[in-house]
Amino acid sequence: MSSDQIEIKWKPIKASCKDDFIGIYYAEVPLAAACDYFDFEFAKYNQSTMSWHMINLRRPLQFRYYSRDHTCSGNYSLIAVSPLVRPLNINEPVHVHLAYGDRIDQMFVSYLTNSSQYIPQCQYGFSPSSLQFHRNGTTTTYTASDMCEGKANTWGPQAFIDPGYMHTILLEDLRPSTTYYYRVGCDVHGWSSIHSFTNRPESGDEAVTMIAYGDMGLSPVEPGAKSTIDRVTARVRATNMTCLLHIGDISYARGVGALWDSFMTQIEPIAAHVPYMSGIGNHEYDHVLGGEKDPSGASGPGGFRPEWGNYGYDSGGECAVPMVRRFHSPSNGNGLFWYSFDVGPTHVVYYSTEHDFRHSSPQYAWLEKDLRSVNRTRTPWIIVGAHRPMYASETDEPDDFIKLMLQAYLEPLFYEYHVDLNLFAHKHSYERTCAMYRERCIDDGITHVLIGMAGQDIDGGGYSGAEWSMYYDQEYGYTQIWANRTYLHFTYYHNDDDKIADQFVLKK
Repeated sequence: MSSDQIEIKWKPIKASCKDDFIGIYYAEVPLAAACDYFDFEFAKYNQSTMSWHMINLRRPLQFRYYSRDHTCSGNYSLIAVSPLVRPLNINEPVHVHLAYGDRIDQMFVSYLTNSSQYIPQCQYGFSPSSLQFHRNGTTTTYTASDMCEGKANTWGPQAFIDPGYMHTILLEDLRPSTTYYYRVGCDVHGWSSIHSFTNRPESGDEAVTMIAYGDMGLSPVEPGAKSTIDRVTARVRATNMTCLLHIGDISYARGVGALWDSFMTQIEPIAAHVPYMSGIGNHEYDHVLGGEKDPSGASGPGGFRPEWGNYGYDSGGECAVPMVRRFHSPSNGNGLFWYSFDVGPTHVVYYSTEHDFRHSSPQYAWLEKDLRSVNRTRTPWIIVGAHRPMYASETDEPDDFIKLMLQAYLEPLFYEYHVDLNLFAHKHSYERTCAMYRERCIDDGITHVLIGMAGQDIDGGGYSGAEWSMYYDQEYGYTQIWANRTYLHFTYYHNDDDKIADQFVLKK
């Protein structure tokens, strides 16, 4: 089953090499193709066991031991193979996750199986022993040719693999601030475990608590990802968490399809319990060619690529296709690229730094309209978020013109509409500014917070000593936002000890 641990054992060989490895392979990969693994771990001298955290890739897998010939300087030779490892249920419902719909009474419930043969279903109710309500859903998938370019267009164990089928059910008529229990699947292929969620409040009079971070990546490839997942999972289980905000750079799959399976398995303990509201980063979207397949509808072969930007090929050619097939959002903007929603006394806005944000752009027009329409009596707090930073005092990119353009085009708009908090990531560190405008600390300014420390390799550069920078560090962690009508309390936790590293309070 997905998330099971498997221990493999072997008899150590006498003439082992320091780069001997155990690889996990799709069963159809020829034995001579040592480098066509999905994943691998080096086998240490005299090591005889290894534990693997399995994911359901909807196919038989095989472990293989390879060692080098000719006193550890030649080609790899096969030493041993395991029996085939097969999923107990190839159609097991996996990757269960939630997202908000357009209305307070709606919730998207999504999951994945290997088949589209049967209508996806969700059974839900007020008790785990009485799932008296039922909804059907829809199914989608994608293939290599649906994406824009490069590795994403190529089939192979380290490129595109069949992703299975993504199923989504829209639950409606949900009561606010009410806990529901649910499961997904069908009678023929089986059902998921029973999960639960608490719907968001209808009124701005109720306090809410949100988790926020960016730049997570995949455990154990990125050492910080596991500690963040573990800390956040524990907090979600212990606290009445309202939702989670992931501000871009989600899985870092970059064209390697199986990494999406790994990431979705990784977040399920969180995302099956609280809405996982995701935004687009450069590693989901940025591409050079294939613009006609870009689901955002941006013009040109590579979308928004001004001369002053450093937009690259960071998605491995995916151009956000896996994202928009897997994740959901309210439909009041442009899909996952920009949208907004209310959570208790907060209005949350996702915008895209990977798309044109200048005054003449559709995104700018949408942002201005959305901010103008906010009822500050109902939602006194406005939180905006996008992937790349508007302010950061790390000195590794002295010519970051995207940052300067965000300040030129969007900072005045955010100040005009009294945005309280601007969240971003991209840099793998944490930093908080004072309430500021145009690089000056002022009483009615915007507080900017860099939250890119969720898992991907942490930064190690220096800082400029900017006067507006109130706190910074380069440690793995996550943040929590608690808000009622009068106060917004923002807290940053380090993963290593789960203690508060920074916090601040905003007051209306």
